[in-house]
Amino acid sequence: MNTNNNRKRIGCIDLPLKRVHIELTNICNFECVFCPKAQMKRPYGYMDVELAKRVINELKSNNICDKITFHIMGEPTLHPNFFEILDYAREKKINVGLTTNGAGLNGEVGRRLITYNIHQIDMSLQTPDERSFALRKAHNLSFKNYSEGILNFIKAYNVKEKGTILKVRFLNTRFSSKEITEKTNSISINSSADELRDNFSIWTNHIYDLLDIHGDKRERALERLNKLVSYRWNVVEIYKNIFFETYLLSNWTDAFNNKDVHNAWAGHCFGMRDHFGILYNGDVVLCCIDINGHTSVGNVQKSSLQEILSSPGVGTIINGFKRFRFVHPYCKKCQGAKSVIGWMLKPIGHIFSRTILKPFFYRQYNLWE
Repeated sequence: MNTNNNRKRIGCIDLPLKRVHIELTNICNFECVFCPKAQMKRPYGYMDVELAKRVINELKSNNICDKITFHIMGEPTLHPNFFEILDYAREKKINVGLTTNGAGLNGEVGRRLITYNIHQIDMSLQTPDERSFALRKAHNLSFKNYSEGILNFIKAYNVKEKGTILKVRFLNTRFSSKEITEKTNSISINSSADELRDNFSIWTNHIYDLLDIHGDKRERALERLNKLVSYRWNVVEIYKNIFFETYLLSNWTDAFNNKDVHNAWAGHCFGMRDHFGILYNGDVVLCCIDINGHTSVGNVQKSSLQEILSSPGVGTIINGFKRFRFVHPYCKKCQGAKSVIGWMLKPIGHIFSRTILKPFFYRQYNLWE
């Protein structure tokens, strides 16, 4: 690790990164039709407990990231030693984010989680009603039990841990790609501003009922939901540290696109610049949407993170990102296009939207000022 202009670095990486994704398992108890799980080529498995602890220790001791997030593929709470790993992270005093599908919040997992002061918990509700919940293929779990579990957990956790950020994620299909439409038979969830506002209002009212919020504050907050539009990445604070968030349904790169593409000649990527991922088998990947480990730059079972991140190969990739160029062949495919016109215009659009237009597409609202 070296220091340049008082900034800590490992190789070409400026530290700390915003987060590092740790995949405890790629096993999930849902079969969501909009998830790339069916296209995942890796075998199923769990991260070794001692490996998880070693990774957490190295991330903390080298101040590599502001927080770790248990998330890439799979449901992290299904790891048989999930709470042992969570205990170790707490012992090391590293900020923890957890992304969960929420299926376990109405049972023992939820009751145990309430005893932890986790930095952030993201609940992937995605499907806000019984009709759309059918897309989750959640086996014997009903929408009633599922939604009640999430709501009751929010109430219980908010009472106990006031500092934890709780986020409920909703799917937004306003700009679904042709590949996804073909795969999923035209999913429609929050695809218009009216539908988005209606669903946010319903779920806001559910939470306000639980928290006993009534009167003028409630009415003013609900009125502000009328500002939401479906083409933006909306982050709405409906109560102190309780957020609703919409994500546009994307094609998950190779998951819904098995066709030949023209490799990108330029573009923009946040990989290794604000985050990277570690798969359950120890592979270090450039970004959190690399579901098959195509961008693996090393394995933490064979080398330390410091050795991997400071390697010349990683340096070349990062320097390319900084110049809006892709070095890794998978990155070129990920950002590529099927048509020549798309190949010409897509890089310009990505760079412009992610560096100039990001504030326009990302909007945060506070209903509880």
